[in-house]
Amino acid sequence: MMESKKLKQFDISCPKCGIEKEISVPDSLFLQKKFGTVKIKVPQGAVCKDHNFIVFISTKGQVIGYDIIDASVSLDHKEEHPGDLIDLTLDELIDAFGFNCVAGFIHAKLFDYPSSIIRSEEFFLDIGQLNELFDDLIPPKYQTTKAIKDEEFDSYVFPNPNYYYSTIKKEHTDAFLINNRKLVIQVPWRVQIDFEKSILSKALGKKDKSEQLQCLAQYINQFISDVEFTQSLLENVRSISEKELIKKFKENLIVSTINKNRIISIKEFITRRISKEVGRKIKN
Repeated sequence: MMESKKLKQFDISCPKCGIEKEISVPDSLFLQKKFGTVKIKVPQGAVCKDHNFIVFISTKGQVIGYDIIDASVSLDHKEEHPGDLIDLTLDELIDAFGFNCVAGFIHAKLFDYPSSIIRSEEFFLDIGQLNELFDDLIPPKYQTTKAIKDEEFDSYVFPNPNYYYSTIKKEHTDAFLINNRKLVIQVPWRVQIDFEKSILSKALGKKDKSEQLQCLAQYINQFISDVEFTQSLLENVRSISEKELIKKFKENLIVSTINKNRIISIKEFITRRISKEVGRKIKN
């Protein structure tokens, strides 16, 4: 019998930098295995120019997770994990959870969404410390009471994790959900989290790794300053257009990188964290 030459397409995101791209995988890899997962090494340049990584795909054709090759931090290997999570650098945090999951945690903490890590394997990271690490990035006034939770399920009862994912998504429609293989399972927000991805990339660009988290906190503080500036403007108007709001920023702030996406994020923050009525004053 001739080996199948058909290809399957998958939308893949680099767990190290978040860049997304469609890749093609030979169908024969799935025909050779009836159960479990197929482990595929994605070479440098196939999805992004800087990283190689591993993607795990179920035999039913569903992406179920990622791993970073030569990662210094792993959720599955206790011996590779530092004793104190608070001492992790941002690079190590990305290695542990993946770029898109970390960006999602920042958005969930900043915009007051519940979030959970869904897993069936043993988990060696301290959830309390994980919450403390993300909370410390945000000014105390806006630190949320919605902690990241650890949700464990029995792989014998749910041999296909996607069945469990479907159940928990129905129970927690408002939550940001990831698994411990660096895969985002659910996002409850409708906006793009370009702001969080952008500041993550900028902070990761810092050569001094000890300054990366501090740099990230500074970017978040600047965002909060923009929110409070907007709030002060809205106190004295019945409504303001996004275009006019951008103009006000440029008139009143010496340094301003404000754009439409930033205004959308500011509006969402005000609506969720301060007042829906005040948020509605910003018009498209």
